[in-house]
Amino acid sequence: MNSRTPSDSISGMQVYDLGQCYWPTMPLHPFDPPFQFFLYRYHEYVRKSFDDMGIEPGFSDAISLVVTSMHAGTHLDLPIHMSQNNEVMGIDVRPYQRDTGFKDLPDPLHSPEKVPPLVLRAVLLDIAAYKGLDILSERYAITPEDLEGACGAQGVTLRDGDCLLVRTGYGRFFETDRDTYLNKWAGLSDDGARWIAARNLKLVGIDNLSLGVPQPFSSHRIILVERGIYVMKNLTLETLAADRRYVTTVVVLPLKIKGGEASLVRPIALA
Repeated sequence: MNSRTPSDSISGMQVYDLGQCYWPTMPLHPFDPPFQFFLYRYHEYVRKSFDDMGIEPGFSDAISLVVTSMHAGTHLDLPIHMSQNNEVMGIDVRPYQRDTGFKDLPDPLHSPEKVPPLVLRAVLLDIAAYKGLDILSERYAITPEDLEGACGAQGVTLRDGDCLLVRTGYGRFFETDRDTYLNKWAGLSDDGARWIAARNLKLVGIDNLSLGVPQPFSSHRIILVERGIYVMKNLTLETLAADRRYVTTVVVLPLKIKGGEASLVRPIALA
């Protein structure tokens, strides 16, 4: 009789945190609203209120408040995040928009509450290492040849339903060099995005601000809007790459936000 439990199966695995931190002055896309975080309740003031009301003398709490878009820091984009001529995957999304979010979206379109927990085979393509670099050059556009070459050099293949993680090296600047992260990052060329879109992937993740170079919206249109592949941005892939963990299991748990178009996430990789 097999007495092993699920916890036994993962107890010897390495857990890699792929998410970046969140704070009020973090790098954000210039089109996006700011990330705001406030300590709404302070212990000493709550204690006084509790004491005065006789609720629980000496007891207190602290409560914080966050005001943000769903595109701050590490996040997951759903296809309805962007559109071309108001269409996503051939569907006009205008009739389904409300002030409170999207409503009654037709298949295959959906909001985060319909996204299941994503537990996917993941392939890391370390494009910088493939090019013999620690980090790709400023505004470098990753080509299909780069992607194919990295697959060959690393001895990996992409399968249907996989998560593809693309390392440029720019994730290291998220907390240390705002200007470089916001203005000098490398990303996918349009042809590189088409190479990815031709694969039957579930999710594409990258360690930069906005996926593509030089026109970030083109890669979004190709991968997200036309093919309906989830996109995850602002990842940190440095430790995963340093350990040469090219094939892992990625776990991504979007918040179940009804009517939303994206979600903040803290993904992990298991190896």
